Amino acid sequence: MISISSCNGTKKTTKIESTENTQTEFKLAESDFVTLPFNKDWYWIFKNVKPTELTQSELIEIEKILKIAVEENNGRQKINLKKHNEEYPKNKWRETGFEIKLKGKKRQYVPVINEKGEKEVWINFFCDDWESDNWKKDLMIVHDGGNCYFNLKVNLSKKTYSELGINGYS
Repeated sequence: MISISSCNGTKKTTKIESTENTQTEFKLAESDFVTLPFNKDWYWIFKNVKPTELTQSELIEIEKILKIAVEENNGRQKINLKKHNEEYPKNKWRETGFEIKLKGKKRQYVPVINEKGEKEVWINFFCDDWESDNWKKDLMIVHDGGNCYFNLKVNLSKKTYSELGINGYS
């Protein structure tokens, strides 16, 4: 197992005010995601939790929260990009390298019930160019790799996300 490197992570928890959406079904192909039961060896993800499962309606709710997380992150990245380009006009960037997108990513969902009785999900994203299906049973942990790899936690009970970590480049 390779250690995870998150160069642009945050512990901040973001409360989602509204996740209203007309989406009534989870539309991600089964070949693009897997739900993995929590393993106590993954102590760095969660502590003092019990494994659980996800329903279709929870997957839809997660998707709504993920879209907001991506929008907020990418908005912050646009501000960082503008600031950098103003400070360094001779060394302008076209992107920060920490912009993220949901499309074209495989996903691993690890749902748990925390010690407060809340349902939380750690979601691991990675580019879908893996040739083996190991990711369907083993946690994919990658060092570096840029914004092709990122993860975050969603608290379904509170409708929040936190700990967005985006891999960097070495």
